[in-house]
Amino acid sequence: MKSIGCKFSQVSAKVRLNEGSIYVIEKKMNMSPHPFRVVNRFLQTELDARGIRTAMELGVIDFLARGDSFSLEEISRLRSVNPRGLKILMDMLLGNQVVEEIDNRISLSRDFRGALQFADLLESRMAFADLIWPDIHQYFTQLLNNIPEFMAKANVFKLFRYDRCFEISPQNIAATAAWVKFTTCLTKYEAASVIQNVDLTSVANLVDLGGNSGEFVLRICREYPGIAATVVDLPVVCHLGRQHIDATASRGEADRITFIPADLRNHALPPPVDLVTFKSVLHDWPDADARTFMDRARESVRPGGRLLIFEREPIDLRGSRIPYSMAPDLVFLHFLRPAEFYLDHLAKLGFESIEYRRIVLDIGFHLIVATRPM
Repeated sequence: MKSIGCKFSQVSAKVRLNEGSIYVIEKKMNMSPHPFRVVNRFLQTELDARGIRTAMELGVIDFLARGDSFSLEEISRLRSVNPRGLKILMDMLLGNQVVEEIDNRISLSRDFRGALQFADLLESRMAFADLIWPDIHQYFTQLLNNIPEFMAKANVFKLFRYDRCFEISPQNIAATAAWVKFTTCLTKYEAASVIQNVDLTSVANLVDLGGNSGEFVLRICREYPGIAATVVDLPVVCHLGRQHIDATASRGEADRITFIPADLRNHALPPPVDLVTFKSVLHDWPDADARTFMDRARESVRPGGRLLIFEREPIDLRGSRIPYSMAPDLVFLHFLRPAEFYLDHLAKLGFESIEYRRIVLDIGFHLIVATRPM
């Protein structure tokens, strides 16, 4: 079986039998580094995040990022920060290895300077964890034991309201933009794992179902100048996506990205293409809907084309503690599925050469690529 990946070490391979059809799953684990993961190192506790956010709000991080070292007195005077409060803040940052102190002079640590290369991700993770944390603090028992009650009470589910994504209005745009901004930032960094490990040189056109702001296909189009991409999502999301692409993509990239406002549950999908993708979409839906979406996606894959699924795996905390940066993942712990859910259904749909890889980012991801028979 020909592998589509290039940077994996093999863990195991097996042949599985599914209702009479034999298919091969190559189970591999990604071993390449992901430098942006350094961000999570500095967000282990809520107070770690509080210290960094306050230092940013007071301009201390930008001040130290200039490359110099300063005494506490100089920072207090030049940034107009209360000296007693600044001493506590610097002690917190020292404990978190955000700064270092040599001869009573303070500078940013080398590792935190590295994390600042991903400042947008750092700020997004803090902002979203801050949003989620009150729900976890108040309703943690319900989160673990009564998910319907948790969903009814938690504010996070008032943010992710797809019912506000149909009618384009200033209110719906503002409400939807709050979560689209966060998911776009995550995708900016997560997309690299797909691009590094799946060869798309034979792809001329692709459709990203539930493609959000278009950031995923933008990253692909940037790597593969010959690909034309279509994003299918709800109207308000497409509206925001078009704005995002026009603001961040080059003219050549933007011209190759099309948005189609549609509801995956009942609207017609584009004609069959070389590649259809689901990136962090299927976990948002109940099992029956997720299977229906895969059914519909099959019809959008041309014979010989491929279907790609990139989804978070169930959370496994054995032997580890929960960092503050993981708060956004916790609220979805009941919705993350094992790989077999997707693999079994793809086999039932008649896909061939089903390949599975496990990618470890902030948590584990399934990377599944399946080929539709000719």
